[in-house]
Amino acid sequence: MKGLSVAGTAAMFLVGGGILGHGIAPLHHAVEGWVAGAGPVLGTLLPLLADGLVGLLAGALVLAVVTGVQRLRKPRSA
Repeated sequence: MKGLSVAGTAAMFLVGGGILGHGIAPLHHAVEGWVAGAGPVLGTLLPLLADGLVGLLAGALVLAVVTGVQRLRKPRSA
């Protein structure tokens, strides 16, 4: 079950990063440019790695915002 949860989390980062990466045109075109100059193996791995990195960064940003909001809303005890 632990392996399935890790694989599912990685898939969520890849899918979310892919959605965001396709929505940010300069990033999408940059990755396409890198892939064009890469070989067949790197041409397959680079978009996957870019999507994972974008998803990871977006997740970290959301976590930071949610944590900050929770700290601001947390009632202070006397």
